[in-house]
Amino acid sequence: MNTLAALFCLLGSAAAFAPAVGLAPAMQRRVAPAARLAPATMLEAQDTWWGDKDYPSSIVLGIGKDVPSSIYGVTSAIALAVGAYCIAQSNLLTILSGSTVNGFYVAGALLVPYSWGLHVASWIQKQNGK
Repeated sequence: MNTLAALFCLLGSAAAFAPAVGLAPAMQRRVAPAARLAPATMLEAQDTWWGDKDYPSSIVLGIGKDVPSSIYGVTSAIALAVGAYCIAQSNLLTILSGSTVNGFYVAGALLVPYSWGLHVASWIQKQNGK
């Protein structure tokens, strides 16, 4: 009995994937012609080549191109201080094990490489006089 049921299930599933030849669709949907839209203008990428200079232009910072150098410098120092504190608390003062790892300290430690990026952005803005 189980063999017969398995055979019907196999035939039914194989028939589901067979192409339907000669069958008319139950419903036909009429598709309206697409409205003609004006072609979108292409956005031109700005040239960020700076190989002939000692530093890049501020445009390489993207949306941060108008942020002053002092803001980048202060946020870099804050991120470095918080990241160093988190590294010191999680690695230097405790023995790491599964029960002593604090997720907030691990997340805070990720601010150290982020502070380097902010430092570089500050340097770029300072070189460009911003």
